[in-house]
Amino acid sequence: MKTQVSNTLVCVGRLCEQKGQLLLVEAAKQLVEQGIDFELVLAGDGELRPPIEALITKYQLSQNIKITGWISSDQVRGYLLASRAMVLPSFAEGLPVVIMEAMSLKRPVISTYIAGIPELVEPLKSGWLVPAGDVNLLANAMKSALLAPPETLTAMGEAAFIKVTERHHIDIEAKKLATFIRMTEV
Repeated sequence: MKTQVSNTLVCVGRLCEQKGQLLLVEAAKQLVEQGIDFELVLAGDGELRPPIEALITKYQLSQNIKITGWISSDQVRGYLLASRAMVLPSFAEGLPVVIMEAMSLKRPVISTYIAGIPELVEPLKSGWLVPAGDVNLLANAMKSALLAPPETLTAMGEAAFIKVTERHHIDIEAKKLATFIRMTEV
C-alpha cells in the first residue's frame, strides 16, 4: 500500500446538526491556532451550509476548509483515498455506511462514542473516538491524525479494513439477510 502523506481530513455527509460539522469547524479553528497545517474537506450539502460557511468566514478558515456540495460516490471515494483520515463528529447515527466505506478504503476514522460507531472503530487501533460534542477532544483526535507518522496511519487503515471486512463483508450481510427472510416466511 502506498504511504499516506496527505494533510487532508475529510468529512462526508449531509450538512446538518446531527452530523456535527459546526463542531468540526470549531475544532479546525483550534488546530489553526496551534499552527497545524491541514485541509478539511466537507463533502456534502444541506440545510446547515449557510451557518457553516458563516463560521468559516468568521474564523477566517477558508484556506483550510473546503465545502464540495453534493458529489458522486466516485468523488467521495476519491476524497477518502486522498485523505489521512475520515472524520464524522456525529451527535446521532445508526451504523454509518460512510465509516464502513472509509474503513474499506483503509482509512482511519475519527468519530464519536454513539450508537453503532464503537462497534466499528477501535480507539487507537483503527481510529479515534471522542464523546459527542467535545470540541477539545475532537481537535486533539484530529491533531493526532494529522501528526501521526505515515506508518501508524497505514497500520490503522489496515486494522480498519480487517475489522469492516470481517464484520460487514457483502457475503456475510447477504447470509444475514437470507436468514432473516427465512425466519419471516411462515
